[in-house]
Amino acid sequence: MMIDGRLMTKQIYNAKVDGCRSHGKSQLKIYSYEEAIDLTGKGRYNVGLLATLSLAIIGMGIDMFGISVIVTVSNCEFDLSQSKKSIILSMPFLGAILMAYPWGYISDTKGRKLSLTIALWGGFIFSALSAFSSNWIVLAAFRFLSTCFCSCANSSSYALLAESCPGKQRGSYMLIMSSILNLGFMSYMATAFVVLKLSFMVDLGLITFVPWRLLTIVLALPLGISALCLHFFFESPKFLINIGKDREALDYLHNIWRRNGRNGNSYPVNKVTLNEEGTVRCKGMSLIKSLWYQTAPLFKPPLLFRTLQLYYLTTAIFSITGGLFIWFPFLAKSFASGVESAIDGESTGLCNMISASKSTNATHTNMQCPAKIELTIFTAAVVEGVVFVSMNLVVAQLSTRKKAIMLAVLLTCAASAIATVVVTNNIAALIFFFGVLLNVVCSGLVFSYCVDLYPTSYRGMAACLGVMVARISSVIGINLLGAFITTKCEFSFYAISIYLFSAAAVACFLPPDRPKKES
Repeated sequence: MMIDGRLMTKQIYNAKVDGCRSHGKSQLKIYSYEEAIDLTGKGRYNVGLLATLSLAIIGMGIDMFGISVIVTVSNCEFDLSQSKKSIILSMPFLGAILMAYPWGYISDTKGRKLSLTIALWGGFIFSALSAFSSNWIVLAAFRFLSTCFCSCANSSSYALLAESCPGKQRGSYMLIMSSILNLGFMSYMATAFVVLKLSFMVDLGLITFVPWRLLTIVLALPLGISALCLHFFFESPKFLINIGKDREALDYLHNIWRRNGRNGNSYPVNKVTLNEEGTVRCKGMSLIKSLWYQTAPLFKPPLLFRTLQLYYLTTAIFSITGGLFIWFPFLAKSFASGVESAIDGESTGLCNMISASKSTNATHTNMQCPAKIELTIFTAAVVEGVVFVSMNLVVAQLSTRKKAIMLAVLLTCAASAIATVVVTNNIAALIFFFGVLLNVVCSGLVFSYCVDLYPTSYRGMAACLGVMVARISSVIGINLLGAFITTKCEFSFYAISIYLFSAAAVACFLPPDRPKKES
């Protein structure tokens, strides 16, 4: 009996080592992907990947929105008219819109890590080269190319992180990475505040290298550093299983296990199943058919309702957030003017402050070449960054309550938009305006739903199309707010409130935070 028992134990051991055979009645256990990734544990690999992808996200944000500082300080050198400024400022959004669809296709067919690696290196190279632009047309072209690449980070990063981390940490990690994006405004304003204080001129022949060109290179560094760090991480094991590369996926799962500090030879998983529809490719399929095959399911039942729902929420969140953040420096100046009037005991409200600031600017048309960032704007940027990142980190601890958080934030923002108009106290009006900006918290929640509610085969495409919808919405929001906030301020905030209330109604149909247990 002792000998028989040892033989049976040896047979079971050999079956686990081979991973493909069965001996007699003993069978190899098949793990679901969630079980397999949970067994890799939490450790250095997960934290390192979170840090790398967060740096990529903030690098993308700086590259897209930091151009506003570059345009401002390069105004005299390039003799920029208002129309030229508009063209340059529109390039980052145009690049993100045009490339969202291709990046979604590459992410779902070639891999999350591959698409990110190409995107981050490409974004870094073209963004850094823009520092050597000889005229405004070259600057616009380089910035268009840089965002054509780095815009991939806003979608593929979420997919790679979600598919490489255990379920218990996934939600909080996603929200932490989303909160880091809120550091973008503070990061490029603080960097500009320091770099533009320098005074030097280096004649390079075709151009003169001055502080704003150095600033351009410094702002591109997060993309390059994150691209370099990404080489030390693995492709999404879930993606590899989805395309039939099971052996490679198991190797990566085992390596993640070891990187997280576990015993390198005792990872128990030798076979994994996704329990969802895989991606089947035909070698002879044309590119057009392949693109259609990758996109069409998003706009057909059973995914159609979720697609329309999430993209409506995306338009509401990003049109308002993008518009208000672009106009934030102007509004900060308006508040500073309002505080001066409040010293004499006069309370006017935010909209009256905006009108007063417009009148002041109209009478002071001394448009000198600005070479520095004003202390007022810098201070406002720091306060905004610290407050919203802190709030996002708190929200990250409640990642299992995404629906409740989204509803609470949308309703709070909608009420704050009304209060911004109704309240006449200057300080209170500014606080309520920050309440409207709180809407940015929902941006990460929307993209996390793109990861949760779509199969692996279509997750990258859903997120990348979401990026395209977000950027189009931002462009529309920026132009509409620019046209109306100075002339019809009250109308603008009431319209924002109605839009946010409608988004909250749509969010009510999101899946419950804690699904009911099946009997």
